[in-house]
Amino acid sequence: MKFVTSLCLGMSLIATPSFADEITIGLSGPLSGPQAYFGTTWHKGFMLYWDKLNAAGGVNGTTVKYNQQDDKADPREGTLVAQKFCDDDDVVIGLVNFNSGVAQSTLPIYEDCSLPTMTFGSNPTLTQQGYKFMVRPVANDLAGALLPAEYALKELGAKTAIVVNDKQVFGQGISEIFGKNFVEGGGQLLDTLSVAPTDVDFTAVLAQIKAKAPDVIYLGAVMPQLSLFAKQMHEQGVTATLLVPDGGYTPEYIDQAGEANVQGSLVAIQVPPMDASPEIAEFARLYKEKYGEDAGPYSIYGYVQGQILEAVIKSAAGFSREEMNDALHAVKVKTAVGELEFDETGELKVAPSYLYKVEGKAFVLIGQK
Repeated sequence: MKFVTSLCLGMSLIATPSFADEITIGLSGPLSGPQAYFGTTWHKGFMLYWDKLNAAGGVNGTTVKYNQQDDKADPREGTLVAQKFCDDDDVVIGLVNFNSGVAQSTLPIYEDCSLPTMTFGSNPTLTQQGYKFMVRPVANDLAGALLPAEYALKELGAKTAIVVNDKQVFGQGISEIFGKNFVEGGGQLLDTLSVAPTDVDFTAVLAQIKAKAPDVIYLGAVMPQLSLFAKQMHEQGVTATLLVPDGGYTPEYIDQAGEANVQGSLVAIQVPPMDASPEIAEFARLYKEKYGEDAGPYSIYGYVQGQILEAVIKSAAGFSREEMNDALHAVKVKTAVGELEFDETGELKVAPSYLYKVEGKAFVLIGQK
C-alpha cells in the first residue's frame, strides 16, 4: 500500500481544544490504481489552498496540517484508513471518500468515532441513512443523472435507451437513476444490462445492444471500463450515443479509447469549465503555476473544501470533533464555485451539474442545471 507521508505526525492537540495552535485534517482518496488521477488531482486542489492558509500564518493563528492516505478506491482499504483516522486524536475532520462504495463502508466508522467528514461519494442514499457527522460538498447522483436524460430526450431526440452498469454502488445507482429519468421523460428503456467491475471484454453485451439498436446507451461505470467500452462499441459498429458519468471527464478517457471512438459521447460531472468565472480561472492559473499541469476533474472542489475548512475553523466554538461538526453543518461560505451551505441531511442546498460533449480532444460544455 502506498502511503504519503503525513506532514503532521508527533504533535498532539493540547488539552483545551479551543486554544489549540494546530489541527490535523485527514485526507483519503485513490492515490494509486486506475482512479489515481482523480484522487491525486483532487488532493492537489486542497493542498493549493492549504499552502495559502499556512502562508498567511494559519487561520486565526491555528496551523492546519494534514495526514494523507491512499484508499485505492477499495472499500477494504478505506475502512483501514477510516479506523486509522478515528484512532488519531489529532485528526478533527476528514476530507474523504471519493467513491460511493468506499463511503458506504467507511461512513459508519466515522460516525461511530464522531469524526466529521466531507465526502465525495455521490450515491443519494448516503445522506439518507441518518449520519450526523458527514456533509457532501458536491451534487449527488440525482442531479448527475438528470441532465443527461433530459438532454438525450430533448436535444438528441432519443426515443430508446439501454442502461449498462458495473454492479457497484456508484455505477449501478447512477445508471438506475438515469433509466428512471429517461422513462419519466417519455423515453423507452429497452434493457438494463450488467457487467462485472473487472470485465474488459464487452463483446457479448455489445452484441445484445446492437441487436436492439437503441438511440442512446448510458454506462454506469468508472475508468478504465468507460474507455474500453467506448472503444469496443465503435469497433463493433454500435452507433448509439454513449453517455457516461464523471469518471469519463479525464484526458485518459479519450486517449485510452482512441479519439475517433469517443467523438460525440457525453459526460456529466459536477465541475464547471475552468473559465466559467474569474475566480475559477484564477484557481486554474494558480494550479498550473504550482503543479505544471492543468487542474484535474475535481481539483476545484479540493480547493473549495479548503475554503469551507477555513470558514469552519473560524466559526467553530472549539476544535473537538463535535464542535467542528457543528460548525461544518452550519457553515455558509462564498467559494470559487459560489455560495455553499448544507441542509439538515448534509446535502448542498444548491448543487449544480454540467454536461460536456467530446469534440476532438476537448470536453465542450453543452448544458448545465
